[in-house]
Amino acid sequence: MKRLLFWLACLPLSAGAIDVGTMTFVMNQQQSFVAKRVLNNNHGARIYQVTIRAIDRPGQHELRSRPADGELLFAPKQLALRAGQGEYYKFYYHGPQDNQERYYRVSFREIPTNPIAQEQRQLPGANLEPIMVMDTLLVVRPRNSLFAYQLDKQRGTLSNTGNTFFKFLLKPGCNSTDEQGTSEYLRPGDTLSHPGIRLAGQKFIIYNDTFINIDNSCM
Repeated sequence: MKRLLFWLACLPLSAGAIDVGTMTFVMNQQQSFVAKRVLNNNHGARIYQVTIRAIDRPGQHELRSRPADGELLFAPKQLALRAGQGEYYKFYYHGPQDNQERYYRVSFREIPTNPIAQEQRQLPGANLEPIMVMDTLLVVRPRNSLFAYQLDKQRGTLSNTGNTFFKFLLKPGCNSTDEQGTSEYLRPGDTLSHPGIRLAGQKFIIYNDTFINIDNSCM
């Protein structure tokens, strides 16, 4: 059983510093670029820079490499934001137009605009402002996307038989709340085993912001 435990939670992260919204963002098959907003939640100005690494598959043992020249570009080169100010980075995909899904680690680096002098850094108790680095995940869906799945209620499994990821939402029973449900991301080739799949309940696949009902037991 393959579980996407390693996907970063899709919740805004804000701790009085850099805020980039959801930690996983997606470029759909019909898009040539996607925008990502950076918000400065500090009390002073900050500079923001971006680095990109291609990865084979998201996970605990992912392999990172430099993208091919021109494959994934971004603008602007860097941002200077006042306290409370937000602005967008745009990411442009110019890679192969094929049936392969691609993943990138996009790191946002937050740098104080008034670094302390070197001699002050060496003093005991110096008030050093940290440089923050936040990793996010960009998924570029295949230009020739195939959405497909196989549900086996008897075995309690759901498989992603297509070439692009989707999210599975499982809610126990027919009158359960969203808080009682569980969700998992399935990449191409992943299979999820869960006892709740065998039972009556609400089961949805979320693909391209569309909810797809895959079980009519509650209708």
